[in-house]
Amino acid sequence: MTHQTREQTADIVARLKLCKRLPTLPTVALRLVELANDESASLDEFAEQITFDPALAGKLLRVANSSFYGRRRAVTNLSQAMSLLGLNATIALSLSFSLRASLSQQYRSGFDTNAYWRRTLLTALACRSIAEELDEVQPEDYLLAGLLQDIGILAMDAMFGDPYAALYQQSTDHQHLLVQEAVRFGFTHAQAAAHLLKSWGLPERICQSAWLSHELIKLPHDGPPEDDKLPFYVAAAALIADAWMKEQTAPDSIELTYDSVRTLLNVRLEKYRAIIGAMIQKIPEMEALFDTQLADAQMLQDLEYNARETLAVRSLLRSHAQDPATEALENRITVLEEQTQRDSLTGLYSRNYLDAMLQHEFERATRSNTPLSVAFIDVDRFKAINDTFGHAMGDQVLATVAQRLQAQSRQIDTVARYGGEEFVMLLPETDSEQAEAVLQRMLEHVRDNPFHTQSGAQGTVTFSAGIATHMQGTQFFQNARALLQAADNALYEAKETGRERIAIHQQDATRPAASGSFPPAQ
Repeated sequence: MTHQTREQTADIVARLKLCKRLPTLPTVALRLVELANDESASLDEFAEQITFDPALAGKLLRVANSSFYGRRRAVTNLSQAMSLLGLNATIALSLSFSLRASLSQQYRSGFDTNAYWRRTLLTALACRSIAEELDEVQPEDYLLAGLLQDIGILAMDAMFGDPYAALYQQSTDHQHLLVQEAVRFGFTHAQAAAHLLKSWGLPERICQSAWLSHELIKLPHDGPPEDDKLPFYVAAAALIADAWMKEQTAPDSIELTYDSVRTLLNVRLEKYRAIIGAMIQKIPEMEALFDTQLADAQMLQDLEYNARETLAVRSLLRSHAQDPATEALENRITVLEEQTQRDSLTGLYSRNYLDAMLQHEFERATRSNTPLSVAFIDVDRFKAINDTFGHAMGDQVLATVAQRLQAQSRQIDTVARYGGEEFVMLLPETDSEQAEAVLQRMLEHVRDNPFHTQSGAQGTVTFSAGIATHMQGTQFFQNARALLQAADNALYEAKETGRERIAIHQQDATRPAASGSFPPAQ
């Protein structure tokens, strides 16, 4: 795991001390932190401080009566609310509400504050839901840790102003934001957060989790240790929040994030879905408490429906494990699920599935610093095949090419129909040279096996391909779309220089070679 150098620590501390625009806690919240560090402080002293902030007291009463706690009898005063919540939860929730209210007023800088708070609150909710589902004693501690994970972004904006706001706006991927921060400013918002929270007097485990949770995402794991779960829970929650924000434009993002979350939490798929289900149930209350829309109503309805149907079917199957009719039903469900991900003509994966899988593989390659190659494939002179033999024969040729591509792909590869006569292939953990070898083998297999028409005639079909690779040496891309565009550009080059060939995208060392890509760090 990466450690801060003394120089980095000194630089961060110095900049924090000099900055006059740093995010600050309101007086009541600061007093609560002080009381929390005083072992002799009584519950009445906490209640007295909270009454100085009527809005905060009202929020605590509301949460005590909310679905977060499933209270049947109404809680009518602050003492009852604190007794129900417990002291730790009262402090965590008070800080959460105070931070959301005060920092929203303090910061209206160049970056998208709505997106920032949406991701932050989703991380907090996901972290609390993880803690609840994994039977942790104080879920609100995890809510607070999730809420504070990215507080360093506000600190970086305060310290560096417009240059940081521009950097934040251009960085659509969280891991790339961290990389660029380190290159540009010498340290990241994760490191800044740890020092800022320490200056507020928050517990050491909360301070450290803001930094370590970012570091954990880069490394392989097999679940959290018993004595230090917090940063693992926060790291998993951040991944879920990212997937949640992508779900509307990239369906199945939440489902595809399971593999990454599993390495951090060591949970089965059913437990992961239970965590997502808990979030779905709590979203409306969370939105009301923090005055922020966290999910589109239709997306929330679709997620809830899918989760309910999946769990219901799995429950039915488990209770009738030996029933032949149930086994047939399970097989039918598997077939139907598979069909929704497949192109009806070729049997390859569909465009929607490709989009989600590309994002998933891109993020995995970025976290693990392993190469991901993308190949854009186009059947040569396909229009001539349609014009000569008819569209029915053209469809048959496409299906045949698809079968041959699939037959020569590896188990780790994903082959999908992009549209028309175009295909896209994802090659994880594969550099450009290895990807070229795979594509060359495919090209030979397609070319050396002629297609046959109904009249007995035969013809040869070939394809051209372009390859682009992410995380190879100093070459990387800002986002998955830029990587796909680079592969498409390489395909265009292959077409322009004679067809029936494979071109590899070469990134210019002085400027991005595809829209949205970065030059290598100097």
